[in-house]
Amino acid sequence: MIQHLYKRTSQAAIAAALLGVAAPAMAQEAKGSDTDIGVIVVTAQKREQRLDDVGVTINVLTGDDLKASGTVSLVDLAGITPNVQIKNVVSNSITNVTIRGIGLNDYAANNNPAAGIYVDNVYLVSPAMLTFGLFDIDRVEVLKGPQGDLYGRNTTAGAVNIISRGPTFSPEFEMEAGYGRYDSANFRVGAGGELTPTLAGRVAFQTVQQESGWQTNYVTGERFGGINRTNGRLQLEWKPSDSFNVRLSAHHGEDRSAVLLHKADNILTTEEDAFADDPRTTGAGNNPHMELKSTGVSATIDWTIAPSLTLTSISAYEDFSRVHVEDTDGTSLSYLDSTYANEIQQYSQELRLSFDGEALDLIGGLYYSNDEISTRDEYFAPDLLPALGLAGLDMIGNTYRQETDAYAAFLHGEWNFAPALTLIGGLRYTEEKKVFDNATTFLCAVYTCSNVFAPVSNRYSTSNVSGKIGINYQPADRTLIYATVSRGFKSGGFQGQLVFDPTVLEPFDDEQLTAYEVGLKVRLASNLQLNAAAFYYDYTELQIYGPLFDSPLGVLFGIDNVGDARVQGAEADIWWKPVDGLDLRFGVGTVDTKVTRSVVAGVTEGSVLPNSPSLNLNGTLRYEWDLSDGVAADISLSGKYQSRVRFDVVRSPAEAIEDGYFLGNAEIGLTFDDHIRASLWAKNVFDKLYRTQALVTSVGWTYHYGAPRTFGVSISYEM
Repeated sequence: MIQHLYKRTSQAAIAAALLGVAAPAMAQEAKGSDTDIGVIVVTAQKREQRLDDVGVTINVLTGDDLKASGTVSLVDLAGITPNVQIKNVVSNSITNVTIRGIGLNDYAANNNPAAGIYVDNVYLVSPAMLTFGLFDIDRVEVLKGPQGDLYGRNTTAGAVNIISRGPTFSPEFEMEAGYGRYDSANFRVGAGGELTPTLAGRVAFQTVQQESGWQTNYVTGERFGGINRTNGRLQLEWKPSDSFNVRLSAHHGEDRSAVLLHKADNILTTEEDAFADDPRTTGAGNNPHMELKSTGVSATIDWTIAPSLTLTSISAYEDFSRVHVEDTDGTSLSYLDSTYANEIQQYSQELRLSFDGEALDLIGGLYYSNDEISTRDEYFAPDLLPALGLAGLDMIGNTYRQETDAYAAFLHGEWNFAPALTLIGGLRYTEEKKVFDNATTFLCAVYTCSNVFAPVSNRYSTSNVSGKIGINYQPADRTLIYATVSRGFKSGGFQGQLVFDPTVLEPFDDEQLTAYEVGLKVRLASNLQLNAAAFYYDYTELQIYGPLFDSPLGVLFGIDNVGDARVQGAEADIWWKPVDGLDLRFGVGTVDTKVTRSVVAGVTEGSVLPNSPSLNLNGTLRYEWDLSDGVAADISLSGKYQSRVRFDVVRSPAEAIEDGYFLGNAEIGLTFDDHIRASLWAKNVFDKLYRTQALVTSVGWTYHYGAPRTFGVSISYEM
């Protein structure tokens, strides 16, 4: 197996160098010459390290990287990171992150993502909480493979760390305004600096306002797709001494945007047939929109007890609410006019102690979290229910409450037992308890509702030992060869969807993933960095979401353990600065997935996993040059290719296959006196038509498409 992994690693590295498609892998830079890549510093393992010293596959993107590639949301990260797929499962308010073929294709708010998403070290428990905009970001670190020791539960795919720009004791100010297609205007500002000799602060604000959109609602004849999103963040950092530091952070965001329309192939009416050949024209008889609110506070304390010993405490609270209204049937009729309402509160506390020795580094700690999710989903269907023998009824829906308590203890160590060899090891013990109650399905007539079955109350508890063991070999200062065996798990849980059989609300079990990985990180020259890795996953009791259950309304979606799978693949990225001003990033990812054992009728052995294209390529080219004293120009080109992908493997529907496609972006800018920059940008410059999701419902197949070509101008000032 190891020989096979090394072969795939070398193939990926050669492909990256020849094909010229890239994934950035950089963070905080210590710049040398104009072509010197410098030192890349990351905090992926809870402490500052050179990327060259970390035996984990990590892609790291700075705030400047995100701006250059036009990345404004979590979904955009998929375009600049190998073997990562990120999409919205339902319109534009539930996000699924798939890394190396491992993800959760579920639209319910109560099931945790397979990739842990962390914002300033705070884990977000629900995929409903992941549609936030990225603004005032210092860097994003994408860790690939199970992170079973330092991060713990629900990281079978990996982890994404989003780190905002923090306060500094030096004055900082930046501001940007822009205008784009569909009357889209955006504005952001960030400012910070010293408030007292021991206290610094930073405030950041962003708003995006868009009047119309790229879809047309044939029912009203109007352009559709407005955006109304605003976010703000305030941070304070108190440093009374060199050994003690406290950072307080508070954020609030609201999103009252339109919900993207479903393009439906409705089997119950011919109304939309006249627009069948126009994917961007569809129908809605209601007013699809969302109302999202997110508020959170956190406190991070770092206390250096001794020169080699640091105690860290992270306390956080998040409050999130969501109302999502859509017309699932895509017509003027009321077959499935859906409303999803969620309330989520979560609290977490982490304590960890770090020891930095001559040859031994240790990080140990305790973790606790509590979250509560309340949901009420409604489907207004007066035109559908009579056809199903439910005359006189106009609405169907479901409700539930879920509360989770999670406890963990962990220890991670790195022992430099020889000059070029480091042994890595980590263990984490986790206990998780879930209460699932007030769970029922209801039927309504003129808003008078009756339960289909008595509310169900179930409990689920699990305990798990996860972790990793690995070895790092550093034959030279900027060369690392590593091999790891790691295990992660994603906890079991409960259906969050509509059901008619209360026995379906019994819990499903944990899934587990054991990963074998080898990798290489080498600085080939001061201006050339190559990273490559190959992996093999043994994936058991995998949780698959899809049309698994039959009902009086037809096939219903749900989640269950469906069997086992294996995943293997490789990836590589290269960063090259051949001459002053020219920055090239080249990368490639391959993944091969296969269901090896199936225990449900709808999943066929040999099937590929959803959202796992066998080949993906992405890259950026940026060139800067001086036009005159005080005036510089720059051009950025970026692109992504992915091969054929399946959105759903349950019952192997042909409608859920999307062929491969390429997306390209471009930006041209002028900078004056190193402070003012004006730019012209375009996304999807070739106006590619592509689907991002396919769902089968009681009225037939519905689809979501990606945005067409968009373009605009921006002007910014930075001090």
